[in-house]
Amino acid sequence: MFAFNITGTILIFVVFAFEVILIFLGKPDKDTVLDLKSNFLLGMFILFTGLFMKGVELSVFSFMYSISFFRPEMSWWLWIVGIAACDYVHWAYHWLGHKTRLFWAAHSTHHSSLHFNMSTGWRTNFLHLFYRFLFWSPLCLFGLPPEMVLFIESVTAMQNFLVHTERIGKLGVLDWWFNTPSNHRVHHGTNPEYIDRNLGGIFMIYDHLFGTYAKETVPPVYGITHNINTHHPGKIIFNEFVNMANEVPKQNGFYAKMRYLFSPPQ
Repeated sequence: MFAFNITGTILIFVVFAFEVILIFLGKPDKDTVLDLKSNFLLGMFILFTGLFMKGVELSVFSFMYSISFFRPEMSWWLWIVGIAACDYVHWAYHWLGHKTRLFWAAHSTHHSSLHFNMSTGWRTNFLHLFYRFLFWSPLCLFGLPPEMVLFIESVTAMQNFLVHTERIGKLGVLDWWFNTPSNHRVHHGTNPEYIDRNLGGIFMIYDHLFGTYAKETVPPVYGITHNINTHHPGKIIFNEFVNMANEVPKQNGFYAKMRYLFSPPQ
């Protein structure tokens, strides 16, 4: 597992560096350069926080597995179940990230760039790493080995990084089945027909099942509906948390506050 993660990290750095070279060969404007810098800094927060949290995740997953009432033998069908289950949890967690203010606060960081390239894959809020893994932990309680869940999540994370590019066009039938660059460009679009679409991890199956799939038909307009217009890493990370902290006290009563936190972001 450790060797796989190291190999994957090296691959991500190589692909990222290659696209950065291509971007600079195209003589980017100042805003693009500043965006690249911010995204890379945010990515370093993610990388180092992730290294620490892997141990925490493994401990929690192992505990859940130790009290599991069902531990099937490792087999090809268990891998199929594991991949399908992990991809569903990814879709559900991602759906919450778009449909509730509470989880959008962290997820909005990833969508706040007005650009779309490999560096956007780095643009993730490190704060969500402290609780994100809890959504996957019940899978171990139901008998999926911790190492399997961590491996599938590592593959998903690498695949999700690599789809942040405009240099790969549509891929035909693959776009129907998989989370491809075309599908992920749609996901980052603020076009009305693209908002909250294509939430899958590796596959698009659950998007088709739950009606959240959309094809790339027109060029996406990247960003969020209320762009933050800053390249300051701290503001990018905490912008929505500050907005939420300002608005929650204005809600009258506990239930009103809960409704606000779990209502869709504007």
